[in-house]
Amino acid sequence: MLALFHWFEATQIGIYGRRSSYFFPAVEVVHLFGLTLLLGTALVLNLRLLNATMRTQSIAEVAGATKPLLWLGATICMASGLLLFLTEAIKCYYNVAFWYKMGLLASAIVFQLAVHQRLRKAPSTSARLIKGAAAVSLALWFAVAVAGRAIAFV
Repeated sequence: MLALFHWFEATQIGIYGRRSSYFFPAVEVVHLFGLTLLLGTALVLNLRLLNATMRTQSIAEVAGATKPLLWLGATICMASGLLLFLTEAIKCYYNVAFWYKMGLLASAIVFQLAVHQRLRKAPSTSARLIKGAAAVSLALWFAVAVAGRAIAFV
């Protein structure tokens, strides 16, 4: 697997990113924008699921309105994250926070898809289950952000 990470870092993007003074900071700004969009929409949806905000709108309405923005944020994060990764793949390989972030990211995405599917198929799901799902979703997405930030310090 280490050989694969060496290959990632040796790509043209990886080499360019390490040589450029502006590549990493510019891509990092895009990554943070995507993260803000992702976490902001996840927060809005999950606060509605917790019945803490927008009580006059149905969960389905809020889920429908936030879904495109949530996935746009996730797409921006993953695309920019890949570019950032290519510039320092070997560092990531040895960084435990990177592996936590990847595991948490996969968990958050799978969980988010499962929750959206469940809410679409069974909108009369119990309030207790909905609130539990919202709490888990928030915890996962914010843990992804914390693990991502920890990459720079580990």
